[in-house]
Amino acid sequence: MRADELISFLQRPDSFPEKPATVELRQTHISLVAIASPHVYKIKKPLDLGFLDFSTLEKRRHFCEAEVRLNQRLCRDVYLGVVPIVRRDDSLHFGGKGEVVEYAVKMRELAPEGFLNWRLVHANVGGADLDRLIAKLSAFYTAQSSSEEISQWGCIANLRLSTDENFAQTKQFIGSHLSSAAFAAIQYFTDRYYARRAELFERRRRDGRILDCHGDLRCEQVHFSDDEVNIFDCIEFNDRFRYIDVASDLAFLAMDLDFRGRPDLAAVFLRRIAGVLRDSELLALVDFYKCYRAYVRGKVAAMKSAETEVRRLSASKAEKTRRYFQLALTYAIAGSDPLALIVMGRVGTGKSTVANFLGGALGWPVFSSDRTRKEMAGIELHTRGDAAARAELYSAAMTERTYEILIANTIERARRHGSSIVDATFGSRANREKLRGALSDAGVRYRFIEITASDDEIKARLRQRAKSKTEVSDARLEDFEMLTANYQPPLVDEECLSLGTGSTVEETASELFKTLIATEQ
Repeated sequence: MRADELISFLQRPDSFPEKPATVELRQTHISLVAIASPHVYKIKKPLDLGFLDFSTLEKRRHFCEAEVRLNQRLCRDVYLGVVPIVRRDDSLHFGGKGEVVEYAVKMRELAPEGFLNWRLVHANVGGADLDRLIAKLSAFYTAQSSSEEISQWGCIANLRLSTDENFAQTKQFIGSHLSSAAFAAIQYFTDRYYARRAELFERRRRDGRILDCHGDLRCEQVHFSDDEVNIFDCIEFNDRFRYIDVASDLAFLAMDLDFRGRPDLAAVFLRRIAGVLRDSELLALVDFYKCYRAYVRGKVAAMKSAETEVRRLSASKAEKTRRYFQLALTYAIAGSDPLALIVMGRVGTGKSTVANFLGGALGWPVFSSDRTRKEMAGIELHTRGDAAARAELYSAAMTERTYEILIANTIERARRHGSSIVDATFGSRANREKLRGALSDAGVRYRFIEITASDDEIKARLRQRAKSKTEVSDARLEDFEMLTANYQPPLVDEECLSLGTGSTVEETASELFKTLIATEQ
């Protein structure tokens, strides 16, 4: 059966036994979903993506039946059964006599305002909601037991089947949706984590923490009503995506809350459910699994963008894809708690280029001293004033105020559960100590990164600035001796990473990412 024939059938209200006034047809990368109130019909696309195989009618029937059976574990009266689509009298019909050409999962439609993703935007989601969700999930996990068939999927060799598959399938998106530096860093983080936490993974397996879970636990799969919490749309097409550590299942929902701007709820949710399940080790694995889950969502979004019928990807969807990969990199570099990366060094080392690249790769704001200084003075960013104007702009009082604003912005960002990058020379030990003290007092994690370059490289860059019309910094070649003399390099006890700029900014960032990962783990 042709795809266009099926789509045309599903778009017509008179095709459905409910005879709804309208039909809303949605597409995912693997399904067609027809909303025909008061029911919903879900049809699997005839695809073979390696990790799922819906390529034959018989396979689609099998997985439709599996979907109903498995989802009834966490849903009440939502999954109603499997309905055949038949060809009769040269037209398509739901059920009855005729040649079966497709199968649909039939579900009860749920009120839109009950979905957790809707409630996060339009309602006040709080502790009581989390407690209801935790009660539902903890009862589900507690009622299950592991088995040899299930627990084997907690072995690192089997975990690698999924993570290695992700990397193999996303190489094609390097340069379009994520940088090579980000790709290499996430892969490095994953491999290093396996190597350093092998005993923990094995203990989780032995202790029965690998269960037949949901596998796709996201906000849009959670629905609240007055008397019920329903969690639907679990993974049915590949057992290894459900035979997972409980930590992986829960990390998916926590990652989705982070992605939707509610890391506060994510942290409370994980802490409370770890206590209810009496599983404190769960929290030690969460960042690893959050990274994995964010990367999976990035992969799925990127693959969807490559489908023929959705080739014209909107800017918002492209941004969403990038954000998932940025979030995966953030977990690898910083975990779930806010981190401030202080990119410092002599003028002309390329630190601003590195800082801006890091900001783009991670999706973090870059607080620049050059930009802050000029905005505070009301000067156009790319304008270089005369000697008198520069003397006032770079006076001790203006510098002190600039650094105060950088510190305030960094702390405010962290209070909103966000990480950031600070781009400034920080050539004074006193200013570095002031920043350390302020961030420590505010409970904000930080790392100083000094970008270095030879005198010849710096002079060459300063010469180039004279030709640039987009340079924000006012420093030029004639300032080299003065700036060098005033720069106080970090002492050994300042715990500052020192990094020379490579042939490309991406190579520099790649080296930095790996260094940060190695020192954080």
